[in-house]
Amino acid sequence: MHFVSETTAITVIRRADIPFRPVQGDGAAGLSLARLHRPMDNAFTFQMARIEPGGVSRRHAHPWEQVNLVISGSGIVDIGDAQITIEPGDCVIFPGNVSHAISCAGAEPLVLVAALGSGAA
Repeated sequence: MHFVSETTAITVIRRADIPFRPVQGDGAAGLSLARLHRPMDNAFTFQMARIEPGGVSRRHAHPWEQVNLVISGSGIVDIGDAQITIEPGDCVIFPGNVSHAISCAGAEPLVLVAALGSGAA
């Protein structure tokens, strides 16, 4: 939804309109992503992730940094040699090229807001 005043225009995406899309294959299960914003220069990507109970993102690594803020639910971040429990309000910062997977560890979906650095697909 676009709002325009005399001096500026903004976009508001209402919760009911968040464009979650299921991610299939490569080890992902119960994962949906919603790209919310990527500027024209691709400097960053702002998105949300939802992992259903028992679900997991696929293990992956990428050259850009990734910052996740836990909105609701609980989960486990797996970086290979360590597993870290996460809960609402926690912020997880992945440097580039760190292999990781995130799973939902609770009875409700794990919902994350993510900021991805330049180059994110």
